[in-house]
Amino acid sequence: MNTESTDIITHCCWDMHPKTSARCTLEPGHTGDHRDWHTRPSWDRPCVSWPAEAAPHQP
Repeated sequence: MNTESTDIITHCCWDMHPKTSARCTLEPGHTGDHRDWHTRPSWDRPCVSWPAEAAPHQP
């Protein structure tokens, strides 16, 4: 399986953070920063986010 594909989970944006393995879990075509909600250290802490223009691949 190609892990660089943006087709893996079709209901997520899935772009990769440029410096980590985090992937955007927002809906495809969202506006604003990318966010990976699964990277929270705890539920009351923020998730990893990065500017959309910094993403290495935009579909």
